[in-house]
Amino acid sequence: MSSEVRDAGEAGAPLRHSLPIVFVGGMVGTAARIGLSEALPQGAFSWGVLAANLVGAFLLGLLFERLQEDRQRRAGRWALWGPGFLGAFTTFSALQFEAVDAMRAGDWQHGVLYLLATIGLGVPLAAIGRRVGRSLR
Repeated sequence: MSSEVRDAGEAGAPLRHSLPIVFVGGMVGTAARIGLSEALPQGAFSWGVLAANLVGAFLLGLLFERLQEDRQRRAGRWALWGPGFLGAFTTFSALQFEAVDAMRAGDWQHGVLYLLATIGLGVPLAAIGRRVGRSLR
């Protein structure tokens, strides 16, 4: 068994060979998330981060299924769009930070609702993305 760490959906080649591609995708994904966060209203919680996490969950499921065939040839695409762009576009750390921030401010309802909405909607959206991706193969 190899001691190399692989990404869950990594498409064949060791991820360390794809780090420059992941880096570029991550820069663009981060910029897209920040742009989305600035474009959407801020209220009880960040609508931009919520939208990025939900859209990203769907797209990651879709991408994973679409790149299943011919993994070796598509390794670069997975690295760019999976852990690169979508890994930076979605953000579990911002979700946690904003939920804790709301709770510390005494707004437990919104903090818990934010967590439940992201996870409760994100998991089904990832599954739907995978189903759509399989149907497109």
